[in-house]
Amino acid sequence: MNGVLNRLRRIAQRWGELSTTQRRLIGIGGPVALYLLLLFGLGEEGYVRDKAPLGIVVLGIIYGTVTALGAMGIILVYRANRFINFAHGALGSMVGVLAVGLVLEHGLSYWIALPAAVVVGAIVGGLVEFLVIRRFQNATRLVVTVASIGLAQLLGGFELLGSKAIGFISLTGGFKAPLDISWQLDVKRMAGDEMLIIAVVPLVIAGLAWFLLKTDAGVAVRGAAENVDRALLLGIPVRRLSTIVWLISGALATLTFMLQAPFSGIKPGVAANGPTVLLPLLAAAVVARMESLPIAFGAGIGLGIVDQIVRWNAPRAPTFVYVVYLVVIVVALLLQRGKLSRAHDTGSTSWSATAVVKPTPSELRHLPEVRWPKAALLLAVTAAFVFVPFTWSPSNQLTASFAICWAMIGVSLVVLTGWGGNISLGQFGIAGAGGMIASNLIANYNLDFVLTMIAAGAAGALIALLVGLPALRIKGLFLAVTTMAFGIAMDGYFLNQDTLPNLIKQGIGRAYIFQRFNMEDEFTMYMVCLVFLFLSVLAAVGVRKSRNGRVLIATRDNQRAADSASVPTTNIKLSGFLLSGTIAGMAGALMMLLLTAMSAGDFNPGDSLVVFCTSVIGGLGSITGAVTGVLLFKFLETLTVLGDLRPALNGAGLLVVLYLLPGGLGQILFSLRDRYLKRVADKRGILVPSLVADRRGGGEDKPDDEVDLLRGALADVPVVPEPDEAVGANR
Repeated sequence: MNGVLNRLRRIAQRWGELSTTQRRLIGIGGPVALYLLLLFGLGEEGYVRDKAPLGIVVLGIIYGTVTALGAMGIILVYRANRFINFAHGALGSMVGVLAVGLVLEHGLSYWIALPAAVVVGAIVGGLVEFLVIRRFQNATRLVVTVASIGLAQLLGGFELLGSKAIGFISLTGGFKAPLDISWQLDVKRMAGDEMLIIAVVPLVIAGLAWFLLKTDAGVAVRGAAENVDRALLLGIPVRRLSTIVWLISGALATLTFMLQAPFSGIKPGVAANGPTVLLPLLAAAVVARMESLPIAFGAGIGLGIVDQIVRWNAPRAPTFVYVVYLVVIVVALLLQRGKLSRAHDTGSTSWSATAVVKPTPSELRHLPEVRWPKAALLLAVTAAFVFVPFTWSPSNQLTASFAICWAMIGVSLVVLTGWGGNISLGQFGIAGAGGMIASNLIANYNLDFVLTMIAAGAAGALIALLVGLPALRIKGLFLAVTTMAFGIAMDGYFLNQDTLPNLIKQGIGRAYIFQRFNMEDEFTMYMVCLVFLFLSVLAAVGVRKSRNGRVLIATRDNQRAADSASVPTTNIKLSGFLLSGTIAGMAGALMMLLLTAMSAGDFNPGDSLVVFCTSVIGGLGSITGAVTGVLLFKFLETLTVLGDLRPALNGAGLLVVLYLLPGGLGQILFSLRDRYLKRVADKRGILVPSLVADRRGGGEDKPDDEVDLLRGALADVPVVPEPDEAVGANR
């Protein structure tokens, strides 16, 4: 055993002594030589030829180069602006869908549409940088990343409106590129689609390399990527370079879409730029540590080969490739921890709402002017949620039940993201796991509803814990990528009846409560969902008021300080994941009961992005804000007058909130509350330090209040309050 270990150490030492170029040559040439040796050495009936034919591998290489182009665009933006651009796919598809639509529906020449689309994509990229990204130049990088999610929805909404305007709404399959060249390679015939990629991609790679290595602007982009502050001190026009990078990124995004469209197909609208399209690009970029374009090119080719081999060997389960992407992303991030460049450490690594929601001051909490309006408001809201849906039709009650389940997932995001600082773009994946467990328990064992919900919550907690363990090492922007990949893998493979038919149940009846009360009536089911929303809010509020809740928020704001104070930050973080997963798992079980069946798409990964955006719009700093945001936008979905404007409004709303109201719509609600509390305090003559600080922060100079505070704090003899003040305070 010791001899084997010594040999491995010597091999590792010799590997470390090699130059970077030598390691890359060996890393690429070794697998290629091994594959060719096995391919031709084992003969016509060999295992390698059967499972990975040469034609399929070459096809994967060709398609992988297109994936590499998209990954390079993401990396360029990351190096220039230090955030992950989730709008990259939408940027390319918005222009690409319109260009393809003009070709197929209106007879525009493909050879005119292709270069024109690339030019327009570059212009759109520059406009996005100038009009949107620059507005967030002083925000944390994580906030800008969230803004890119809103930008993706906004561009997707524009794409939907534009495609309908030109009458291009029905294409879902591929089409043939107008290049009449083909040749047979082993089991695959390479057609015009592949020939076009072979002709275009090398030219683009050569042009990009020339720009970055030989031009002054390219060298400046590379230098600014390492240290923006030093670049500014040296007089480098960083803003102009950022615009140039976005021009290139927009062109690459559009070119990627145009080259992929013939063989991958198009669905005009928001689905064309969904998370599944972005996932392989992000996987290649993550493998390249978001900085190395050559490694991204190689990673794109490798992922392309894996994708085609999976599709060749599992034609009935091609979505297994999503699981591969998830594993690649997680392993790459775990192995690269500590190896990222110093520029990766800039900016915030956790989500932190700038507008902190404060509880009602203790000096005013027990006053009748505060207690009675609060009780009346809660009573009115409860009555509205209970009695108004009672008058609705069963279909509207069913819609309301789904909205309540979405609100529960919004509550889980408040715990995980708003308080814990961990961005999750895969909450519907956790909900899907809870739904799958619940469906099997009901279908196979006819388990009671209450026990089923407990099991679904436990399953959600377990899945969230498995996601949270890598989160201890994968933070901030990269955790968002990991959770999105998890949500895609869950929906595409694990919750797909084609891949796991024994676990995905159909025709599930609604379970009985305590084996006695059925829930077939839609209003009964709505009330059950409402009760679980109330329990979720109650649990989250209880945690927020506890020591664990305070420590969770403190860890989000400054983990180093928490660590130095001997706070068990690991356990605190995982407890946030557990509570969030429990709530999401129960919401998934309720959604399964509403659907009475499960299939791929019921827990769409795109819904994870939507619920995240709407929660941010409402305000992730508070449960009230997040629930308000989710329910408001679910209500807007029912308004037919909005039509196709909803996706654009979703994205625009998120951008406006992030820019003008970092605390979301909840910030407005709580500011109104604080104004009322100030009036009560002034009327009672009670000095409330937190409200004085709010005035000071809001730009209202109140020197008298400040003097009273200091006089009371520094005086040798305590200041005796006036009788009215003392009575008011005692109340």
